[in-house]
Amino acid sequence: MIKRVAGISGITFALVLVWKVALLVFTAQPIPANDSFFYDGAVVNELLHDNYVNPSLVNVLPISANEVYCAYPPLYHLALFGWMKVSGTSALSQMWFHVLLFGMFELVLLGIFRRLKIPAACVNLAGLFLFSITFHDRPDSLAHVLGMAAVYAAICSRRSLDESAVESNRARWTWIAVGLNVLTLCTSLQIGGFYLVLICLLHGLCRARGGEALPKLAIIATWLIPVGLVCAVMFGTPLLWAGFKEHAQLTPTFLGLHVPSGSDILKVIRTVPAILLAAVCIRWVKGQGGVKLSNPFLLVLVAGIASSLAVLAGAMTLLTANLVAIPNYAQPLVVGSFLAIATGGNGEKKLPRPAVACSLALTLLVSVRAIGMTTWGALCSRDVGYASALSEVNKSLDAILPHSKAVVSSAFLYEVAQRENLHWIHSDWPSPPSSTNPDWVRDALVKMKPAALVLTQFDYYRRYEPVIIALRNQPAIAAVTVRNFAKTPAPDSIPSVQKVVQHISWAPVVVELSWKQPALTK
Repeated sequence: MIKRVAGISGITFALVLVWKVALLVFTAQPIPANDSFFYDGAVVNELLHDNYVNPSLVNVLPISANEVYCAYPPLYHLALFGWMKVSGTSALSQMWFHVLLFGMFELVLLGIFRRLKIPAACVNLAGLFLFSITFHDRPDSLAHVLGMAAVYAAICSRRSLDESAVESNRARWTWIAVGLNVLTLCTSLQIGGFYLVLICLLHGLCRARGGEALPKLAIIATWLIPVGLVCAVMFGTPLLWAGFKEHAQLTPTFLGLHVPSGSDILKVIRTVPAILLAAVCIRWVKGQGGVKLSNPFLLVLVAGIASSLAVLAGAMTLLTANLVAIPNYAQPLVVGSFLAIATGGNGEKKLPRPAVACSLALTLLVSVRAIGMTTWGALCSRDVGYASALSEVNKSLDAILPHSKAVVSSAFLYEVAQRENLHWIHSDWPSPPSSTNPDWVRDALVKMKPAALVLTQFDYYRRYEPVIIALRNQPAIAAVTVRNFAKTPAPDSIPSVQKVVQHISWAPVVVELSWKQPALTK
């Protein structure tokens, strides 16, 4: 019976999706992370207050906070607007939207596996790596759906990758891939760039190993159309371009040449270990199976590994380390292709036991947060759930004077944004961050003088706990009262695990502040 179920291609895809839906229904996870409202706030504000701006960013991005939100490409906002117009602007609405996008991503990825005719056992083992994708609160969700759909179209356009496609439709599939890749770039520049490189590598490998002609015009168009769109914004709408530069300068992707920290390296190992292992073992597995260089599994594997390693190398040396999350979405594709090669390239051989054992071990490694959400997160939910957390947040804000300022975490801003008698400030952005002033958050609070901080466990322990301790040690500046509603300690409160399992508790931390003097004494 177990073997029969394991032989159903995509059974693990269904398992992961059912797990995500059950987790959302019973525990309201995954909780929107600390920067989710940065991207969603303008849509929420448009629907609630008829103004396409994100007022919570007023201290850092004046254009996007006061005139028009333009800190990020707009396509995600169009999709989110359509969804929230029907389902409302709550955090739960946003969470269901991202689960829907994840389901679409799964369908596209499963479609690729079936186009490539990857054996069911390989598909199912690859599907287990979807447990590593546990953050759903940014434009990334839509960008990966579009990007992977572009990969699907590119595979359909190449004879070396998909012999079953109708020959007369190949040119059409080529241009569909172009359009989808452009839409990906209109959702996220970094993710769009990743899929652009991946698809160009696929075309190049099909030319080098399969003898197919390069779709030169399509490749040129994929590069030139985004450049043309950027130029249109730059010269046609100076305000939008200025707003985009505001954000780009505040959180640059390019950090300059640097040596990766130990935590950055551990993040790579914990996030995409299967890609690293596949890159090391690719020659061995190819030799074991006697696979030809033109085998479609090998072409997809090489393109997936090369594009992923390029992003990882950049994230470790030139770019922000957070980009290591991008190849995570390609990890199931790499695993499935790698395991298919291990079967001899045609599925006739059984998967080697070491390959199966290694896949399962790596699945456990990448699923640490998923396991934490299912166990520890469930306990936190029984302690303080979504509804009770919002109730406490509203009670706390009702108690402060009208038109006061409140610093609020992303997960609660969807609810707080309904208030018109409160100045709500995003907890990540009380002021522009400073690399030279370690007390920039404290100084920002003293300058703003908010009446309350309404924080998630993550935001309180990651950034605000030392600030609150510093203010408590200066009673001449402010009286501080902290109410932490968590009875079950969240992982965020424990230094040894807070970087491994995050954002699994709805329990708010409410800090009431009564300011006594206008200036901070050093």
